[in-house]
Amino acid sequence: MKYLLASIFIICTIASVFAQTTASYQKKISVTGTAEMEIVPDEIYFRVVLKEYQKDKIKVLIEDLEKELNQAVLAAGIAKEDFTVEQVNGLSWSRKRKDDAELYNSKSYIIKVSTPRKMDEILNKVNAESIYSIGIRNYSHSKIQEYKKQLKIEAIKAAKDKATYLLEAINEKIGVAIEISESDNVSQVSQAVYSNQTVSRNSMTYKDGSDDSDIGFQKIKLKFQINATFAIQ
Repeated sequence: MKYLLASIFIICTIASVFAQTTASYQKKISVTGTAEMEIVPDEIYFRVVLKEYQKDKIKVLIEDLEKELNQAVLAAGIAKEDFTVEQVNGLSWSRKRKDDAELYNSKSYIIKVSTPRKMDEILNKVNAESIYSIGIRNYSHSKIQEYKKQLKIEAIKAAKDKATYLLEAINEKIGVAIEISESDNVSQVSQAVYSNQTVSRNSMTYKDGSDDSDIGFQKIKLKFQINATFAIQ
């Protein structure tokens, strides 16, 4: 009986090793598929900073500046939730006491628009003297997740197509997928800042496909890569 059990154990061990060795020699092919696209942003977040100033020796208060901006935003059809206060600043009180100077407050806002031209529409209704600086905080697209999904599907199809024609070149056929992994690369948003100290508001022009403006608005670049391993039949 002991001899029989030992024999069965040895046979099972040999079969297991043989199976592992056979599996390790399975024919396979590893390829990479990529897909990319550029999209024009339709969610653009502008940062606008208003600052108090002197007019005819009278300080124009931040409350009046904010009221004017708010009216311009409403007239442009911007939703209430797309116009928010970001930060409130002022000169330090210690400097005020030292210099015996007037304190000028500033306030920054975030305005979400669908196109740069919509921002121009707002700014054209605001006194230029009240605008300390204007900048693009960030931008995106309302359907960016859908575009990502679409590109991933295109990338994995590209990987399969590549494996198929490479194997056909050596008279082999593609089998089932053994392993799939992905990586993505979304371009970073550049922070373009415009200040009324250096650039006139009237010179702020963009190219978003609707006109012949001088400056092109940066697109969002999406690129996805799929690494896939397929069995060879």
